[in-house]
Amino acid sequence: MELDMGKVITAKRKEKSWTQEQLAQAVGVSTPAVSKWETGATYPDITLLPPIARALNTTVDELFSYQNELSDNDVSGFTQKATSLYEAEGFDAGWNYCQKLLQEFPNSIPLKFYLGNLFQSFMIMKTDLGKEDIQSCYRQAAILYEEVLLSGYPKFTYHATLILVGFYTMLNELDRAEELLDSLPKLKTDPDFLYPSIYALRGKNEEAMKLTQENIRRYISRVSHGLSLLGAFAREQEDMDKACTLAKMNLEITKLLGISREIAYADMIKIMVARGDKEAALTYLEEYTQHILELSYDYAKSPVFNRVTEKFQDPSYVKKVLAQSILIDKEYTPLKEEPRYLQIVHRLRQVIDTQTHTFRE
Repeated sequence: MELDMGKVITAKRKEKSWTQEQLAQAVGVSTPAVSKWETGATYPDITLLPPIARALNTTVDELFSYQNELSDNDVSGFTQKATSLYEAEGFDAGWNYCQKLLQEFPNSIPLKFYLGNLFQSFMIMKTDLGKEDIQSCYRQAAILYEEVLLSGYPKFTYHATLILVGFYTMLNELDRAEELLDSLPKLKTDPDFLYPSIYALRGKNEEAMKLTQENIRRYISRVSHGLSLLGAFAREQEDMDKACTLAKMNLEITKLLGISREIAYADMIKIMVARGDKEAALTYLEEYTQHILELSYDYAKSPVFNRVTEKFQDPSYVKKVLAQSILIDKEYTPLKEEPRYLQIVHRLRQVIDTQTHTFRE
């Protein structure tokens, strides 16, 4: 790790309004020696660190790392840059940047929390990741989130637990996943459903409507995932009629409310493929492709979600991920020789090849 000791010494010296000569006199070295420290040309002798720290009213620890505790803005900036690197330069660039930061700031619990699960969204774009590589990534991330839990940081405990449940499920360590779920508080009532009434009675109508919309958005997503899971069980039992009914229901609900319908489309296409109905599968796939091309997180015109702000404002990378997921999914293999499929592939590859924004310092 590259040390920024020279920058620390410079900053602390200027805080005292000292010249380099004054610091040199205080610790018994020459002025050029101080100059070399501050430019990074050399480091102070280890025996000089305590005198330098005393002279500058600081500690040896701070000399080695001025940012013992990262600010919220620091963490946010690092997270944004990591996300941009993943998007613009690929999985390896984002992953390596995150590892470097975590080594540089090993005591920052917020940094571990925000960087630890970024990789999941970008793995699909790296097609040469093998099963062992993927498990290694999840293992390293799980170690990070276990450290977050051990820290007792209340702000992150609940969400870190949920993330770990997902990681251990991916790693097929189901006992640990269930143990973590059992550790979560069992709420009989979601308080978010009670707040809107209180806000409304206090005349805070805007707050009441916004939270109500967020509640609907969150629970509709859960309903969509639940219908997809029921459909998956039906497919396993070879009850394709039931699976098809559930998938259609899911698609109609998500279309009606104007929310993401990726899961519902994928389910419908795979059911049609399993039934041998390639024409219907291709029709749904064409609709899905158009949905990807038109994907937007602007709900300004929605009567249900016009006060909801989505996490991803720029959908360009999400479009790439969805397009790539279709191209690598083996369940679409029976369609690959069809002319309509080749046209769809052409459109999807245009999405993948579109340049995303890059991070600028």
